Amino acid sequence: MLIQQLATYTGLSEAEIGRLLALSPAEIYDDPAYLALIPLLDEEALKATAAQVQELYGEHLPALKDKHQLGGSIMSSYTLVNWVLGFLMYPERLRDMLNYHRRLSAEQVGAMLPDLFALLGDLEEGREAWETALAVISLPLLATG
Repeated sequence: MLIQQLATYTGLSEAEIGRLLALSPAEIYDDPAYLALIPLLDEEALKATAAQVQELYGEHLPALKDKHQLGGSIMSSYTLVNWVLGFLMYPERLRDMLNYHRRLSAEQVGAMLPDLFALLGDLEEGREAWETALAVISLPLLATG
């Protein structure tokens, strides 16, 4: 199901998502198919709806962190939203995600990501932009190669 969601949100085929996820996390950042996704992110829509997403995640993220046993992590609605916006402004810093998430396994990220996507369903505007951004930024964190 996650591969299907990632394909839908990125516009890539399921086979291409599978190929990317078979790479090492660092290799994804050099892959032309992945790099082509970054300029397609809708920065205007993301910025315009950041406050709503931060509020939405702020309300539901604590329960998700408990569900996925991530209570000790620093992830908050503030960090999640600001990292997305920050990496849009400084795409050369995307690789930093690996360092920030080094304590999380690809399985942990993969288990929580569908819940993060599901919360976006409550957005009246910007849902697709946030789904795409979250999928693109998460791909390297899901890689197992």
